[in-house]
Amino acid sequence: MQDVHADLASEADILAELIRANEGTVMLPVGRSITAHLAELTVIARRIVLSVEGDESAVAPRITNSGMLGDAVVAWRSEHRKATDLLATATADIPWPGGAMKPSVLAAALLTAVFARGQDIADALGTRLERNDSVGHVAYYGVRTRDAAYAGHGEPPAGPFRFEFTAPSGARWDFGPPDAADRIAGPAEDFCLMFTGRRPLTGLAVTATGGEAVRWLGLAQVRRDPFWTSEVD
Repeated sequence: MQDVHADLASEADILAELIRANEGTVMLPVGRSITAHLAELTVIARRIVLSVEGDESAVAPRITNSGMLGDAVVAWRSEHRKATDLLATATADIPWPGGAMKPSVLAAALLTAVFARGQDIADALGTRLERNDSVGHVAYYGVRTRDAAYAGHGEPPAGPFRFEFTAPSGARWDFGPPDAADRIAGPAEDFCLMFTGRRPLTGLAVTATGGEAVRWLGLAQVRRDPFWTSEVD
């Protein structure tokens, strides 16, 4: 995997190019849907900027699906670049709801939001986003936040899981002890689509071994997180 900050920049470029390549054929309802997704990414990036700059109590702009698609892309890219640059140079933990986060972890969270919203936009356009090994940072964020899926469902297990993923390049990524009783395995992209709620588990090549791992998959795919759950749902 590349540096997470480099992948944040490149994945935003890929998504922006996908939108611009299809902008001329986008019908109004689809355009409004895409601008809404871009507005949410803009708000997330702006909140990160405010937090890094020490002004996290300030009010971020409200989500809106108004405006032209091209303007929405420009507004998002501007805030995304600011957030990416600030995260790349930050040296201290960053205040965030739920607890301060390391800059690299918050960068992985932002990349997760771009992954999820990018999938929404690709679906709206009726096209496919070609994924690369940047999904490793998204998978890492899903692994790192494993216990969040248990909120409201009892205490998380004390023992760690083993996660075994195949990267788009064919590389193997493993997280957790090799002798763990509970395992999650499959293509990294499928795992990321599952835990961000963009695809149901049925039809994905993600498997679980062990009772707790099976239970976790059921919880993870319905987890709501502000990074990838729409505020207008």
